[in-house]
Amino acid sequence: MIKRKLSDLIVSPDATIHSVVDAIQKSGVRGVFVCDSDRELVGIVMDSDIRRAILKNMDLAVSVKTIMKTSPFIIYEDVPLEGRKALFIETDKMLVPIVNKNNHVVDYIWIHDILEKVSYHQVLGVKDEDGGVIPPQRILVIGGVGYIGSILTEKLLRIGYKVRVLDILLYGKDSLRFLEREGFDFVRGDCRDFETIKQALTDVDAVIHLGEIVGDLACSVNESFTIDTNYSATHMIVEQCIKLQIKRFIFASSCSVYGQSECEVTEDSPLNPCSLYARCKIESEKAILASHYNNFCPTILRLATVHGRSHRQRFDLVVNKLTLDALTNGKIRILGGEQWRPFISVYDICQCIILVLHADKSKIINQIFNVGDTRENYQLLDVGNVIQELIPTIEVVIKDQKKDLRSYMVNFDKIKEQLAFSSEYKVVDSVKDFINAYQTLNMYKDFKDSKYYNVRTLREV
Repeated sequence: MIKRKLSDLIVSPDATIHSVVDAIQKSGVRGVFVCDSDRELVGIVMDSDIRRAILKNMDLAVSVKTIMKTSPFIIYEDVPLEGRKALFIETDKMLVPIVNKNNHVVDYIWIHDILEKVSYHQVLGVKDEDGGVIPPQRILVIGGVGYIGSILTEKLLRIGYKVRVLDILLYGKDSLRFLEREGFDFVRGDCRDFETIKQALTDVDAVIHLGEIVGDLACSVNESFTIDTNYSATHMIVEQCIKLQIKRFIFASSCSVYGQSECEVTEDSPLNPCSLYARCKIESEKAILASHYNNFCPTILRLATVHGRSHRQRFDLVVNKLTLDALTNGKIRILGGEQWRPFISVYDICQCIILVLHADKSKIINQIFNVGDTRENYQLLDVGNVIQELIPTIEVVIKDQKKDLRSYMVNFDKIKEQLAFSSEYKVVDSVKDFINAYQTLNMYKDFKDSKYYNVRTLREV
């Protein structure tokens, strides 16, 4: 690839954020240097800074000075070429300015240029293959102690993978006891921290990223924390995967990105986010798909609404919550009832992720898949009816819809046709499982505990 002209990467401190968006697109390196008229470095702006500004609903007509990093990592021009590369590799940066003694920008290092010249997959012992990631290779599951992650980690270990889990244990460590066995490696830490990510990524063949704040209401508790965790951390993790030439990256997105739609939606349908949660997913997807370098093979999975039992149980998901209400109150309340939602079992999600791990790169690289089953689209009232058929004595109360604008019916043909995936478990199966667990196995009697609810936990911490 031809090296871009330095002048294309330089903008004035008076430039607006909007004009910097155009400059970044023109430069092709996902960032620009903010310099005065003498090319003295004032700051640096990356596309991740732009996306954060968008997520915060900032006015893009204001000066770029409001979002630029004023103390960027720099390399001096008197450092030899090999020394520059060594310094660059050790940082968490994708674009670094080369400056003279007067802090004037004279050159730059961009990750793509480095990767084209250095065969890192040979240096690091990473195989450059098109085939799938199969046991006993090592998988990093970020958020591997959570609702989906704890079931996924257990499945991966059972079929012979080595699994490293990175988790901050925000919702407790109860599920760890189901995972500690041969091949399991646990790193307790925050996925926003560069050094923690650097440690967790050592000697792994694939990354499955589940470690985010999940749910519209949960994301509204602390919006700055949400953006840091759900967008900025994801962006940083992707960049480090590229640097280390980790060949597979699977990102758990959400069908919430479709928001409100009158028609059945596919992966190519317009996105209509109704929440910060959905907007963070969209910006993360954009950042991931912009990261197409050499051996990097990202796949985005837009998950349907999840249901089912897990080692880290949640009762703030529609099917789980309504079933619990039926069992404990004899009554379920549904807001509106006519909204459409696609549903999928936590077990089917885990099976889908394993399917993606096994797939040839050509089938999944830079692909977005809706994950679910077209047969499992329900109106919320239908979910209530499924529960009432199994517990006939309950009362179903329909209340006027006021807050939740989301309504979307999702098409899942792409993943069925390209990866031969279809769900095994239906909503009714999870409802039956909960009834048995509560009534026969005497489980979840502590259902009021905050650990089962994302919003309550976040408010407490």
